[in-house]
Amino acid sequence: MHRGKDKFRTEGFIMGALVGAAVAAIASLLFAPKSGQELREDISKGTDKALDQADDYLGTAREKGQDVVEDVEDKASSYFNVAGDKIEDAADDVKDKVKK
Repeated sequence: MHRGKDKFRTEGFIMGALVGAAVAAIASLLFAPKSGQELREDISKGTDKALDQADDYLGTAREKGQDVVEDVEDKASSYFNVAGDKIEDAADDVKDKVKK
């Protein structure tokens, strides 16, 4: 359970850093002494960069999510196999006792 809290803290930190970077970029653009055309170009570049970073973050999140799904599937399959083996053993024991 402790591992999950660390994961959420890390993800929260990353999200906070991205949002903070976006706010700082916007504030610096709005207060910079530039012409309207230059400001629009800077905003466009900054938006593109932020979207690329968000896309990278989303891709990483998808990969990690897929890894978690695969781990859960593997563990569930293992547990079902163990349970199936125990059921078969129990059924064999019952059959042996019934034969006696």
